Amino acid sequence: MSQQQNKQTIEFRPSKFRSNTNLRRPSMKQVQFPEVKKRVMSGILGLSQSRVFFHKRGDRLKVPKYQNTYRLEPFRYFDVEVVDKMVKDLMESRLSYVTSYHPNQMAKLSFEIGSELQKALCKKDYDRYKLVVQVSIVQRLDQSIHAGFQCLWDVDRDNYSYYVFENNHIYAWCCVFATYYE
Repeated sequence: MSQQQNKQTIEFRPSKFRSNTNLRRPSMKQVQFPEVKKRVMSGILGLSQSRVFFHKRGDRLKVPKYQNTYRLEPFRYFDVEVVDKMVKDLMESRLSYVTSYHPNQMAKLSFEIGSELQKALCKKDYDRYKLVVQVSIVQRLDQSIHAGFQCLWDVDRDNYSYYVFENNHIYAWCCVFATYYE
């Protein structure tokens, strides 16, 4: 860019109160950017040909930002029967061998069951659902337990799966919540 063009661009300041027809704005064709700046600006501003825009993060990774689809229904709905079967099979296979209650072991076991179940649910690819898995294991000693869950609930789209496992030593329950988000 020559100094003359740069000077014209900087000196151009139209008045707010009167229109000056002698001054004209330089068009984008007149302003020339080096090729490197064009590539950088197109990456930052998302001027690519696809529908995917990119954000630059602090560690210089490009994170895609998708445009709105205006789609209100998921491609794959949360299937309660399939999830019920998954939860039941996993809980029975992992807890059927438990013969005594040890707090540290049960905390570790409930964490393992929850993460294993969450990985299996992610493989099902329920799009547009946030999945929450909660596993609790308590000792069975003539006690009472009261548990409550509270959240905003969309009756048409949100759903849950619930399973209780009990033997002579433990009482365990697992709840999977699928809350829809747009």
